[in-house]
Amino acid sequence: MKHTVLLISLFLNIVCLNAQPKNSPPTPPTRNAADVISIYGGAYAGITGVNFNPNWGQSGAVNPAYDPGTGDVAMAYTNFNYQGTGFEGNAQNASEMEFVHIDVWTNNATVLKFTPIDNSGNGPGEVLVDVMLKAGEWSSVDLPKSAFTGMSWKSVIQLKFDGQAGVSPSDIYLDNIYFWKKPAASGEDATLKELKVDGNQIPGFAPSALKYSYGVPGGGAVPQITLATTNDANATITKITQATAVPGDATVLVTAGNGTTTATYTISYFYASPENPAPTPTATTVLSMYSDAYTNVEVDTWRTDWSQATFEATTIKGNATLKYTNLGFNGIETVKKPVDASAMTTMHMDVWSPNITVFNVKLVSFMGDGFGGANGDSEANINANLIANQWNSIAIPLKDFTDAGLKSLKDLSQLIFTSTPFGSGIAFVDNIYFSGTTTGINENTSSVALYPNPIQHGGTLNFSDPVKNVEIFAVSGQKVIESQEQTITLSNLPAGLYTVKSIDQSGVLSVHKLIIR
Repeated sequence: MKHTVLLISLFLNIVCLNAQPKNSPPTPPTRNAADVISIYGGAYAGITGVNFNPNWGQSGAVNPAYDPGTGDVAMAYTNFNYQGTGFEGNAQNASEMEFVHIDVWTNNATVLKFTPIDNSGNGPGEVLVDVMLKAGEWSSVDLPKSAFTGMSWKSVIQLKFDGQAGVSPSDIYLDNIYFWKKPAASGEDATLKELKVDGNQIPGFAPSALKYSYGVPGGGAVPQITLATTNDANATITKITQATAVPGDATVLVTAGNGTTTATYTISYFYASPENPAPTPTATTVLSMYSDAYTNVEVDTWRTDWSQATFEATTIKGNATLKYTNLGFNGIETVKKPVDASAMTTMHMDVWSPNITVFNVKLVSFMGDGFGGANGDSEANINANLIANQWNSIAIPLKDFTDAGLKSLKDLSQLIFTSTPFGSGIAFVDNIYFSGTTTGINENTSSVALYPNPIQHGGTLNFSDPVKNVEIFAVSGQKVIESQEQTITLSNLPAGLYTVKSIDQSGVLSVHKLIIR
């Protein structure tokens, strides 16, 4: 009996020993810095700002410092079903790369799929591709860019590993995750190894990436290129052209040693923040969530852990402001003390953005019994179209939300906003409040009203007072009419729901919903 127990114990020990790698994968070849973008691994200099364990609701744990006993650490995914890696704040332009390399070890996973996640808007955002596995040993896999059909890799912000199509959960170990390309032939290298603006390396710089967007603080001076250094000592900097204004472009022309191969690096400057704070509101009957002008209700969080956004509480000339970058969608919660806006008429917020064209606002009610309760949950969302590089004072009648399906204003527990473009939006937000008065900025129940509403197809839309500008948008966000007239004929618009954005003679912007029958 003792011999049997001993044999079982030895067998279990052997199984446990084989459950994890005891060696490291092959050392990757030496490559030029211009030919690789490393996400994880010690062979090459890795990018900064990487989160190896974002909260995507996955089942397992991540250990980015698992040592197989060699001193060369790997990344362990235990109890793995799927897992992400995020570097949203340091998006990588891998469009010139030809392959992505992954070293993977497992003893029990049967299927592993992988994709980079791209938010450039060029091609699909993700394409899952099978990764070859060999049980009990390292697999060194190079996936060609062509396998990720249609992807541009122009702005890679995340990686995804997915094992749900096979044994799940399982355990996998990863090392040497990097994008790479074949080196240029001798004398044909026209890449840079350094590109600095005002003395600082450009964020997200990679020798293979030729185009960059560079954010400048509002009101800041025009940046200057201060250093450009070639990877090949025989290559030359042929010409540097500085930008003369913001927005504007600066370029660096590089000529390879052969005298014919060239590359042009372009830096596009844009204002990444407002120069001045949002206008001070003057409304009197207010239920405020966020504003220096009022006493605010209690808010649980300005960014839920399920949001896809980077959040910072910042100030603009001393005025507290919410800042969101890498914005796809963001949740704000008042679950502990839900907001009762049933006595109010309008929801207001000020939004500044250099790149968001459509800012979608959603209100969510838990109907008095918490999330997922017996009463169910109710929500509705409204699009607001933004003008870039200025404060947009958005005011939405709460009736628009209830008309769109929100069943109650008494128990508002979530405010969610979404950016178009998705995943790369930059938004500064201030003065989030509900009001029940027409006094102050842009209260949509102001003296400028539109009528009739609903309106018959082909009818004439009227504004009660002169307007500086009117824009009408379809539900897709497409602008279908722009006018400066006080009356507009709608003969070309089919029946449906539209958003009307009007600016009155004092410069106040209002948002209305219009129904054409």
